[in-house]
Amino acid sequence: MGNLEQLLELNIRQTAIEEIPPWIDSLKKLEMLNARGCESLVKIPDSISHLVNLSTLDLSYCIRLCRLPESIGSLMKLQRLLLNGVKNPKSSQFDHALCNIPNSIGKLEWLIELNLSNSSILELPESIGDLKNLKILNIAYNEGLSSLPSTISKLGNLEEFDATECETLGGEIPIEGLSSLKILRLSSTCISGFLDAFDKLSHLETLDLYDCQMLQSLPQTISKLPSLQHLKLTSCDNFRSLPELPTCLTVLEITCQHHTLPQLSHLIHLKGLTIVDCQWLESMPELPLGLVELHVHGCDELTELPNLSSLKFLSELDLSSSSELIEIKGLGALKSLAKLNVSGCSKLSNLEGLEHLESLRFLCMSMFSGGCSKLGDVRGLEKVPVVFK
Repeated sequence: MGNLEQLLELNIRQTAIEEIPPWIDSLKKLEMLNARGCESLVKIPDSISHLVNLSTLDLSYCIRLCRLPESIGSLMKLQRLLLNGVKNPKSSQFDHALCNIPNSIGKLEWLIELNLSNSSILELPESIGDLKNLKILNIAYNEGLSSLPSTISKLGNLEEFDATECETLGGEIPIEGLSSLKILRLSSTCISGFLDAFDKLSHLETLDLYDCQMLQSLPQTISKLPSLQHLKLTSCDNFRSLPELPTCLTVLEITCQHHTLPQLSHLIHLKGLTIVDCQWLESMPELPLGLVELHVHGCDELTELPNLSSLKFLSELDLSSSSELIEIKGLGALKSLAKLNVSGCSKLSNLEGLEHLESLRFLCMSMFSGGCSKLGDVRGLEKVPVVFK
């Protein structure tokens, strides 16, 4: 192999190799080194620093790899560094794991993607803020990662940041300098909020905060985000206050422990609205006219909905487990409605207007767990192709 000086790509994936030989430094033109899934690989030689043209280094799922050489910072043309899945299984006999990244990583000025997901990383180096061209940072599913360095806010070209299920990651997240960010995923973390205002995240399109149990509110400046399309706040059981939202939203998913929700009718681009397990919610505001899907379930105190007759584009309506809901106003005017779920609406006494729903193809009114025990004869039921009782 040492004589293959013109080699551009070296693929040793899923082999039993234990160590990359030091003479790999003779492959001066090598651009891609793929060692993905080499489960016996324990060491990367210092001589890797001589691969001056290397642009992709894939060490994902090298589960015995326990260290990276400091010399990795000399790979000046490296664009993709993949270390996802570098984590010994719990049943493994091996004691060591890759817990830290060398501080020299900050010298990789052309690095575009850094994937550390599902690994054993315990902390990120301060020098990560020097990765001026980094666009994708994935640290998802790192159970031991409890904080982020403040320098992360220096990543001005970062477009995607994923910390999904970093279960011990807490505190407030620094975001002020992340001016290029498009996707921010922090679901199932212990974050309590954000250090900075949202108003500088002008490119943010997706904000996923699902199952953030320590989160109680969002900055008021979220209303100033001009590009935000998808906001996910479901299973945030301690979330108390939903601020005014930007008009550009197309999908909103929320769990909010309050008696009411803020105004929603100004969300003229909203197509999907999901309201889940809002235990205190008693009523809902007027809804956006362009809604295509409306899911409201597990809201035990919700007694009524706004009149739905103006929702001409609504095709799916899920009101399951809304145990206090008495009626559905405007049901008969929903000409586009194809799916209706009222299972578990134990106080719902009628489905007035169902006979006018010419597009309805699926109706669920299950009698399990209290079901729809107060529903009498439902007119138009025979017209629906699929009915679950």
